[in-house]
Amino acid sequence: MKKELPAKPILSPQMIQMIATYNDDGSVDLMNAAWGGQLDNDLLVLSLDKSHRTVTNILRDKDFTLGFPSCKDIVDCDYVGIVSGNKDKDKFLKTDLHAEKSDKVNAPVIKEFPLTFECETFKVFDDELGFYLVAKVKGILVDEEYVLPKGKLDVDKMDLCFFSPMDNTYRRYGEVLANAFSCGLKKRG
Repeated sequence: MKKELPAKPILSPQMIQMIATYNDDGSVDLMNAAWGGQLDNDLLVLSLDKSHRTVTNILRDKDFTLGFPSCKDIVDCDYVGIVSGNKDKDKFLKTDLHAEKSDKVNAPVIKEFPLTFECETFKVFDDELGFYLVAKVKGILVDEEYVLPKGKLDVDKMDLCFFSPMDNTYRRYGEVLANAFSCGLKKRG
């Protein structure tokens, strides 16, 4: 028998998404964003709370980076998600992470993250449903050691980590079950 649950965050796990911006004084701001996804090849959507310093920075400058950390950086990623940039503007300095300026947008790239999207705000939705930011991907940065032939990425080697809202845990990328867009072909007959 199935049990009915109330509406709650269950679609999971999803890659941990770290948004980096510059504060008005040029210092680095980094936050751990819980809700976001890819709309198309070059469009992302993020659901954010307007009270975050990061949102203030994005609305001012339009640019940000969206980094995907490896599991080795989980403590720093959790820390910047717990501590508000409105209360501690220098929280990034308390991490073991390092930043450099993006070549494509006016935002920092976190050196330790194996995968980073360089983004520019495309559209903002602010209504009774919430605050949503749609961004255009201007570039994707990945460490060379993770690029396989034909431009595919070695996700196992990147050791990306995921957030599961069902049980508030961080998780590691799992085993391969089958090849997409081909394992079901045997059903065609």
